[in-house]
Amino acid sequence: MERKLTEFAALLRNQGLPVSPPEVADAVLAIHAVGYENRQQFHDALSCTLAKSVSDTQIFERCFETFFRFGISTNKTDSGATDNNATSASPPPQSGQGNQGSGGSGGSGSSPSTNEPSQSELGQLLLTADSEGLALSLAKAIERVRPQNIRVITQKGLFGRRLLQAMGIDDLELELKNLDAADTGFARQRAEALRSARQRLRSNIRETVERYFQMARNQDRDAIIRDADFSSLREFRDTGLVVKRMARRLITLHRRRERMAARGVLDVKATLRHNIAYDGILAEPRWRRIRKDKPRVIAVCDVSRSVSQHARFLLMFLYSMREVIPQLRAFAFSSSLHEVTGFFEHQQLEPAIDTIMDTYGFGSTDYGQAFTDLDDLARHAIDRRTTLIILGDARNNNGDARTDLLHQFHARAKQVIWLNPESRNRWGSGDSEMLRYQPACTHAWSCRNLGELERIVDKLLKSA
Repeated sequence: MERKLTEFAALLRNQGLPVSPPEVADAVLAIHAVGYENRQQFHDALSCTLAKSVSDTQIFERCFETFFRFGISTNKTDSGATDNNATSASPPPQSGQGNQGSGGSGGSGSSPSTNEPSQSELGQLLLTADSEGLALSLAKAIERVRPQNIRVITQKGLFGRRLLQAMGIDDLELELKNLDAADTGFARQRAEALRSARQRLRSNIRETVERYFQMARNQDRDAIIRDADFSSLREFRDTGLVVKRMARRLITLHRRRERMAARGVLDVKATLRHNIAYDGILAEPRWRRIRKDKPRVIAVCDVSRSVSQHARFLLMFLYSMREVIPQLRAFAFSSSLHEVTGFFEHQQLEPAIDTIMDTYGFGSTDYGQAFTDLDDLARHAIDRRTTLIILGDARNNNGDARTDLLHQFHARAKQVIWLNPESRNRWGSGDSEMLRYQPACTHAWSCRNLGELERIVDKLLKSA
């Protein structure tokens, strides 16, 4: 149960309810005190220890109902809703009820008797409508299969089949095969009852897998957004928060690298020389200091209609990292190029990006003119300490590509990095000039989602 509570706490955190390790420990103690038998007491114990405000309680209630859903239905009401009193309600007609003989084939009104044991354990549970036994069997299957590890929608069928196999569906299928081979009235009725119950079980399994899939999506929503194509990120309302969390994680990692660099690496020769006075015992290590300048970055973004979303998130990511990239200048272009650094100095991040898109975005692309303007505006700023990042699809509408200027930038800059939102197999197709621009770049990467952008910026921080 401690593991389940840890998973539940992770779900609460991802839904916005902060749960600390001491609070989880308090929840474990509370559950040990009240036990697991009474659902309401179990709920109240968790609520008292994990929910701290009205808004927390709302999140808690929603997550509790999703995560702790006990039981499995064995029958359906006329409206199709699950019968919550399946253990006390009459079993379905096919399963037989009452003592009407030994269950032989005599009589046209005979039905398979529940007193006749099923050849498979799962079949017996289904025929007797034993909801508690089915719920226990499903719980054991969940422990074995661990559907909480589901990550993508295409895994639903796989996990559903694994759960059924863990519950004994293979033995049930063999029993049905034997009943079909028997070809008696009793066997046909029993097979019909088992198939009907099996269909209801499969429906319950699908609902269980769907519930775990939704919980996995909620728990790993950041990963889903990181892997989504830039063009589809507008469907997510909390993308900005995810970008900021990713940026904060990279900042923390880079700060750690800076601390290690400030200490330097062990200078073995200097250490040995210094410790000769101590008979060679390494009492006082000597470090070789590594000087590393702050990254100086110039970002040039194509904000035409085809790649506007990609430029939006590159700018959002870079400006979320101003703490470790303080020397950052940004330029945007469709046809002519303009410096947009000042927008971020006078507005908040997302409103500044909206203003840039409204002012300069969605025009016809001209990379040749953009490089000419960049040479005029930032020629002296591009030097051996500068990393030039260009984001665009390199589709120039058959205009002058001005590859000569890009080669000049490459010769003056520390490195030139091109981020192309198209896959590599499209580079050079149609009006794409990417294959001509690529030799003038230190690195040219396909970048189509936040995860790839995060890895690229991490490499930038290491090398800038």
